[in-house]
Amino acid sequence: MTDGDAVLMENEGAETPLRLPIHQAIASIERDGYCHIPGVFDERRIRRALELTRRWYDRTKDRQTRDVPALARNDHFVWNLQNKDVFFIELLLSCDILESILKHFLNDPWFKQIPAEDPNYIIRNYMARSSHARLPMHIDSLVPYTGDHVFVMQASIILEDQDRVNGCTVVVPGSHRSGAFVDQSAFEKAVPLVSRAGDLIVWDSRIWHGATENRSGGTRWALIGTFVRWWIKQGFNITGNLPERIYAGLSDKQRAVLGFCSIPHEDETRGIDMKRGYASLERP
Repeated sequence: MTDGDAVLMENEGAETPLRLPIHQAIASIERDGYCHIPGVFDERRIRRALELTRRWYDRTKDRQTRDVPALARNDHFVWNLQNKDVFFIELLLSCDILESILKHFLNDPWFKQIPAEDPNYIIRNYMARSSHARLPMHIDSLVPYTGDHVFVMQASIILEDQDRVNGCTVVVPGSHRSGAFVDQSAFEKAVPLVSRAGDLIVWDSRIWHGATENRSGGTRWALIGTFVRWWIKQGFNITGNLPERIYAGLSDKQRAVLGFCSIPHEDETRGIDMKRGYASLERP
């Protein structure tokens, strides 16, 4: 059994894998840089998420910018899922397992304006992706660094089974501690994360990772949320563009994760505090 397999917690002879305990998931991320938790999401919700993803891809594929980084070319995307349907927000932000992991790594203990038991990290990006060409090894923390403090993490909700035929994410265990940019030769020794629809994969964004080529001729959709500490810039103007119909139906906790408690003030006449609590959640 390799380090990559050890976190799957497969129960031989059982129809479904055992759920990975939170403390083991956290230990796996600290040690290896990632964890794979099978069967977190039920079939009904995954089927609904896949249906919505395909529908929104058809609606938006011709409106997406062509000015994209090399890592994002030639793949299928649906960007800014939080703007598309409240179901996407509920699926990601109502996952207790994921919230517990993210709070452990990303919560700021000095952010006193939000209750300590709630998240104070925010989301940087939320998208759906189906890769086709081999995805080169890369990091998503933007800069490599060493140390125990994690600033960026990603969570992938698997919507379609991923394997060596249709392509899957590959990671280099322990590379999140390397303090170095990616060496592409590491692809050959990377661990493939074969996964099933409904699985959850969470990783420290410093880890060296990529994806194998999709040779199936079909899709392999997954939802990917990137989470950061509250003071890191978001990838899009999430708070300025969230539709009112979606904002109105969210809880204060969900609004805070979307960034509404850490919006910069327009100027000093409106305020100077960078950290704000739920009482500030009137729509800007």
